[in-house]
Amino acid sequence: MTVQESATLVGGPASGLRVTVTGRPRMLIVTYPCAVDGTDTAVRVDAMHVYRLDPHAPDGPPRYGYDPASP
Repeated sequence: MTVQESATLVGGPASGLRVTVTGRPRMLIVTYPCAVDGTDTAVRVDAMHVYRLDPHAPDGPPRYGYDPASP
């Protein structure tokens, strides 16, 4: 059976955001769009932020901490 849980992101640009996760993935990636200057093509640039599952809270709701060293 696949379990869905509400998880909280802690730290970084998405701190406090709540997301629904299935099966407690070890890592989540949050992206934010960036403005692209001076281009006529359909280019998209995103800032990527990595959040890792907190292993110190195995029994409670999942928490994901910001990893500033990733990717």
